[in-house]
Amino acid sequence: MNRLACIAVASVLLAAVAPATAASKFDGTWKFDIASQQVSTKASVYLLTGGSYTCSTCVPVYTVAADGAFHPIAGNPYYDEVAVVVVDPRTIGWKSRKGGKPMVEFTRVVAADDATQTTTFTDMTAVNGVAVTGKSTDKRAAAGPVGSHAASGSWLDTTAAEVNDAAVLVTLHLDGEAMTFKTPTGVSYTTTIDGPQSPVVGDAGWTTVALKWTAPDTLVETDYRDGKATGVFTYAMAVDGRTIRADQQDLLHGTTSAVTLIKQ
Repeated sequence: MNRLACIAVASVLLAAVAPATAASKFDGTWKFDIASQQVSTKASVYLLTGGSYTCSTCVPVYTVAADGAFHPIAGNPYYDEVAVVVVDPRTIGWKSRKGGKPMVEFTRVVAADDATQTTTFTDMTAVNGVAVTGKSTDKRAAAGPVGSHAASGSWLDTTAAEVNDAAVLVTLHLDGEAMTFKTPTGVSYTTTIDGPQSPVVGDAGWTTVALKWTAPDTLVETDYRDGKATGVFTYAMAVDGRTIRADQQDLLHGTTSAVTLIKQ
């Protein structure tokens, strides 16, 4: 969920893929085309066994008791407690909160053939109260240890995802070299292209941003958390000015992905 929400927030920048003289054609609302996604080929790895749940590809890695109670987690900007519950041999529930506030929750169900799992989620990290909701399907890459829960093992993202508009819409405005963006979830910033890092409002895991032109129709965005680069995004405008290809490098998780944005 967070990865999907994080990509949605970052891609707003792609609207700046043109000189200030043509700014008006980039102003407005852009929407991610979920069907166009090129997902990461790096698997996510989980282990649920012996009453404990481990996410070994999370940043940071953590292990908690799968007893339905909240347990402290250090080092993640989006939550400080996690609760995992075993619903049945193929279903688990997961919840997080920060400072007592509910943040993200999901239910994950493994199919009867063990080949896929479907995650239905609600992301409540938005500062303005607009939640991101949806579901996604992962494909099994490797089984978990014998005797572990069905949700254990390695899983690959697929393009089978559904999310509400809060996750895929961005509003942009370019005034000279000053880019402003806002999302329905309350994330926003104004920064000068080819200028210094600027603060990001409304996202605990994304604190500053910097933009630079690399060609007349290509913009590169670098996201930072407390001064450390967390992601690099390259946005290339199509000749017709109606779509933008967004390529992402997630520096925290070591993954790459891409998606097309469509002007509304």
